[in-house]
Amino acid sequence: MADHFLQLRVVYKELPNLIELGIRVAHAEWCAASTAYVSPMFPAESGEAILRWVKAPNEPLNIEAGADTGIGWMALQFYTIDRAGHARCAIKLATNTRTDGPRLAETSRFAIELPSELGLIECFGKECIALGSDFTREARLTVLPI
Repeated sequence: MADHFLQLRVVYKELPNLIELGIRVAHAEWCAASTAYVSPMFPAESGEAILRWVKAPNEPLNIEAGADTGIGWMALQFYTIDRAGHARCAIKLATNTRTDGPRLAETSRFAIELPSELGLIECFGKECIALGSDFTREARLTVLPI
């Protein structure tokens, strides 16, 4: 049985200015990985935003790390799909490149929508906050299988 998750972890730190966030996604036969540079406050701030959104998921929540310029990028969008509160996490990733002037095909891109539940997203938000205070931890959003 395949794993179904989104995972965030710190793979490099240059404190007090930045950390490199490692991102892994697996859903059925699909998987991808990337990295993005963020401030050390990013995991906790993102976790707090997720917890606020879970309490009132009326509008989509967008969280972005890095940039889609060849340096590594992650874009998350959390939203509900019906009045029952069924939730999704849309993910876009782009890898970093080996050259200063990246060619379009040199950057790998990945996009997928992951089915989840508000309770699982709330747990992910709490894990993001914990990651922000202890860079050896990881934050993992468990998602529903297809």
